[in-house]
Amino acid sequence: VKDSLMLLGCHLTCASLSAYFALQVISARRKYKVSPPCVTGPPEFERVFRAQINCSEYFPIFVSILWVAGVFFHQGAAAVCGLLYLCSRYQYFRGYALAAHAR
Repeated sequence: VKDSLMLLGCHLTCASLSAYFALQVISARRKYKVSPPCVTGPPEFERVFRAQINCSEYFPIFVSILWVAGVFFHQGAAAVCGLLYLCSRYQYFRGYALAAHAR
């Protein structure tokens, strides 16, 4: 039960992080006045948008691997690796959104 809760917590954290990335895009749309469905605009907006899309593209693969690891291996270890991945994705998002000279 403890391991199942750990894996569930990792999934909730993942969903929260995905929501955070989406909110950052919404904020950038408002800040740089880029109306949906446009995906082009100032470079600052495009970096935030692209960072969010990059993270979204790998989300299904991440969740699939996380579940397989949790089912066939140790759920606690899978959850810890999942949280490490999410921390890395957050750092990636923050770095990608910065201008190239600021990275």
